[in-house]
Amino acid sequence: MKIYHGSQYIIEKPEFGKGKVYNDNGLGFYCTQDIELAKEWGCDNGLDEFANCYNLNTENLKIL
Repeated sequence: MKIYHGSQYIIEKPEFGKGKVYNDNGLGFYCTQDIELAKEWGCDNGLDEFANCYNLNTENLKIL
């Protein structure tokens, strides 16, 4: 599954605990399958943003 993370930075390897603690659902590494939404999330104060792209292997995951 291809997922995206919007940020002001290029993030090659996601790490838990590096994000903003005041996000709606708390500290986490938020991703979406919608590249446009990721770009919107990454936009802050009119600065350039990135839509970091990751391939998530879901083979052994139980997905609700």
